Amino acid sequence: MALISCPECGKRISDKAYSCPECGYPLKRGGMPEGYNPLGYGGYEYKSKKTVFGMPLVHIVYGPAGVGGFKPARGFIAIGNIAIGVFALGGFAVGIFTLAGIGLGLLCFAGVALGIGLGIGGIATGYIAVGGLAIGVYAVGGMAVGSHTLLNDPSLREFLESIFKR
Repeated sequence: MALISCPECGKRISDKAYSCPECGYPLKRGGMPEGYNPLGYGGYEYKSKKTVFGMPLVHIVYGPAGVGGFKPARGFIAIGNIAIGVFALGGFAVGIFTLAGIGLGLLCFAGVALGIGLGIGGIATGYIAVGGLAIGVYAVGGMAVGSHTLLNDPSLREFLESIFKR
């Protein structure tokens, strides 16, 4: 058995592996057992040839990786179970603009939104946070914690009322 470098992530792996155990990259196309899918049952991957800032314009990964776990989608627009990109959409997503179950981003819309600027979700953090549980400098929600909330900042309440009365 010899060790080779994975063309996708660079990790040292066995030359007998069908896919990289680290990132799920398929290594042996012609020698795979019949019915073997490198992304697992029902898996799918698309990576555009067009690049932006050295990353694919669109990278979509759906389903488990070859050895288990999930392969992250990494691209300018990333869509997948795990998505990392400028525009990220997924179960867990990290990016500038995120839409996710659990998300981290500058502008984040998620069930659990960890926004740096704006977080909107069931649980939301951010400079501006809107959610069932909202934690931020400006916070609006069922339970809002911050220096400017509906309960402790009358000007914020008046501003929101003026928006919705129009």
